[in-house]
Amino acid sequence: MILPQDDLLGHQTPARYDEPAIADTPHAMFTERFWYMGALVPRGDFVFGAGLGYYVNRKIMDGYVGITADGVQHVYRASRHCASDPLNTQVGALRITVLEGLGSHRIELGPNESALTLDLTFRAAMTPNDEGRDRLLRGGNLVADVSRYVQFGHYTGWVQLGDRRFDIEGTQCWGARDRSWGLRTEARADPSAPPVTQFKPMLFTWVCAQFDTHGIHFFLKENAPGDVRFLAANETYPPASGRAPREIVQVEHDFEFDEQDPYSQHVKGGELRLRYADGSLRTLRMRALPGRFYLKAGMYGGIDGWFQGDDKGPLHVRIDSWNHSDPETRRKLRTMAEQVIEFTDGKQTGYGTIQGGLSEGFPKYAAIQHLPTM
Repeated sequence: MILPQDDLLGHQTPARYDEPAIADTPHAMFTERFWYMGALVPRGDFVFGAGLGYYVNRKIMDGYVGITADGVQHVYRASRHCASDPLNTQVGALRITVLEGLGSHRIELGPNESALTLDLTFRAAMTPNDEGRDRLLRGGNLVADVSRYVQFGHYTGWVQLGDRRFDIEGTQCWGARDRSWGLRTEARADPSAPPVTQFKPMLFTWVCAQFDTHGIHFFLKENAPGDVRFLAANETYPPASGRAPREIVQVEHDFEFDEQDPYSQHVKGGELRLRYADGSLRTLRMRALPGRFYLKAGMYGGIDGWFQGDDKGPLHVRIDSWNHSDPETRRKLRTMAEQVIEFTDGKQTGYGTIQGGLSEGFPKYAAIQHLPTM
């Protein structure tokens, strides 16, 4: 069972709270992570992203926050030593506060060297979508062991970008957050700091689709269509409904990719067919909206030689503004992004995000496999 306390830092193992900390390995490090994403809908051209990582064995904490507006992504990212105050969830001007476990979180970016400040509060709309534990063994060795859950909700508050202010009220900003902890391996996708991770033929897709009455989340890794390496998928409902989550046992996909994009594997539409444990079927049609928030902002895969958990000194801050129309910027940002997606099931329209990519040799979608996986 996921408890409100699981929203707080301090996990020592991929389990809950009652085991000693486990050591990092040559391939993975024990990581606790918060992740947040929201988009103004129905236009979907304004995207917010934030996250924080705590690396207990390295005594490092890093985080990022930013927005994409008018095709330009503005990012604040920072890293600090945290041996003396490991449970203080502040890195530089970024602070994340759990106001109520499984209920509300606050993300603040105070005055800093950039033109961006913000104060946003996430309020849950659904009970958590539990991914359970993703354990990976390779050659008999434990490579990764991560617990994670996702929760859908809405963001309210304000964002200030120079002389522009965005006031966000009611339910106009739809989004999600996740919470993970455990032994985590990270792919390295920064050509400036080789070696770069080589992927076996595979597809990975991480989807959050929020509707008024329910939320659908799944994480799928496939060696080939139908050859599932990992699937965690379920549908959740508002807490007041009293409804238990419904398990999804099969995901079939027909993605339509933007084959004109020379730098990234981005979805422009398509269809998802979800089979539930009770035998029922739900089909989702997808349409990409304009907004993207590239996860290089949070050092996912690494950027300019900076990887998650790196020791950058007592406090290190980096400010970036990335114009998504600039070819060299797009070449650097690659594939991994919060892609804002409109989902329809024939009855309701919802909004959310897709993250993912596929590597060369996957027996579908050959036209975009020459592009970077992440």
